[in-house]
Amino acid sequence: MRETVVLTGMILTASPMKEYDRRVELLTRERGRISAFAQGARKVGSALSACTLPFTFGEFSLYEGRNSYNVKSAAIKKFFGEIAQDYDMACYASYFAEMAQYLTKENMEAPEELLLLYVTLLAMQNKRVPFRLVRVVYEMRMMMATGQGLELFECLRCRQAGTRAVYFAEGGLICDGCAAKDKELKRIYPFILSADALYSLQYILSSPLERLYSFTVIDSVQEELERFMRSYLGRYLPHHFKSLDFI
Repeated sequence: MRETVVLTGMILTASPMKEYDRRVELLTRERGRISAFAQGARKVGSALSACTLPFTFGEFSLYEGRNSYNVKSAAIKKFFGEIAQDYDMACYASYFAEMAQYLTKENMEAPEELLLLYVTLLAMQNKRVPFRLVRVVYEMRMMMATGQGLELFECLRCRQAGTRAVYFAEGGLICDGCAAKDKELKRIYPFILSADALYSLQYILSSPLERLYSFTVIDSVQEELERFMRSYLGRYLPHHFKSLDFI
């Protein structure tokens, strides 16, 4: 008899298989990103129909097949149905799911990544924070959660605070004094952050997830944060996400 496991997770993507089946990608707390098949999920009246739609969060009972998991049942805790009714929200949510799918690993715990995606979808649903800012926050925090974060609190060399010069090739802030001592850094133009943008990024990196989306910024800071993230991700994440074509 095949052993059943219960995993807490969210459906990232769902695609049709055969005549009535569905293949899903889940981000789970206990085993990271996994793929699973839901037999008969596309049949009318199937108990697996509603629980295998994208952005469904809950506890999934699965058993392992030879090459993947199979969904046996699920207890839905939250279904973000509003996403499908709002085009902009759906585009951003698809991007966030695609980024999580790309950055997380199979069969490795992902509790922070899962909770980050959950609170991010809640923030979009509440619409208290502009989607553009939600994107910056999610990208920054997801990069940190997956081990590609930047040091934005103190100089990487002398550990003194106060600098706003970010050297992406070095992984964070380096003060003028330390940069002047390095011949290689003299040839590089750092990204100089404004005080407000640096504070915003520090808040994103240090805040508890449940308070992550509790601030807004003025338009000029928003634009600066977006420029910063383009440079940051361009250096550390050379991958084109298809969902970005619709944002």
